[in-house]
Amino acid sequence: MNRTEKNAAVEEMTGLLRQSPNVFLADYRGLSAQQSNDLRRRIRASGGRFRVVKNRLARRAGAGTPAEAISGSFRGPCGLATHASDPIALAKVLADFSKENPQLRLVAGVVDGREVLDGDAIRVLATLPGLPETRARLLALIQTPATLLVRLLTTPGAQLARAIDARREDQEKGASVS
Repeated sequence: MNRTEKNAAVEEMTGLLRQSPNVFLADYRGLSAQQSNDLRRRIRASGGRFRVVKNRLARRAGAGTPAEAISGSFRGPCGLATHASDPIALAKVLADFSKENPQLRLVAGVVDGREVLDGDAIRVLATLPGLPETRARLLALIQTPATLLVRLLTTPGAQLARAIDARREDQEKGASVS
């Protein structure tokens, strides 16, 4: 790789790292080509990207990006998994894959451009509910008081309507008997 190719690779990687505040570093030593392709496919399905990087170029590309915080962990064969918006989905994919393929070792990660995690913390992050689940729970919490209020306000009216209907039925039975 000559200097212009290296500069182009650094610029491309810098753009990717600036777009992605969620970056996870994985040691992929021991994965077969088929396993590696399966990992890439799963990450792509979750909306993320996986890229094998040269450590020296990754350190240069990471300067001034969220990945700068984990640049000290670039040792050995490294792959960067990035996601623009949902770190939990990406962490779940990586944790599930590492359970099935223990050769994949989660090294470090950056979440929302701030929090630096180690491999165990990434696994803990994977156990949290994802963004869609969290939104659904939040929506349920917001809607529950309104639903209860509507039920509470309609109950007296419904009871009154049932009482009037029962009274009407009693009067109709009394009129038909006489």
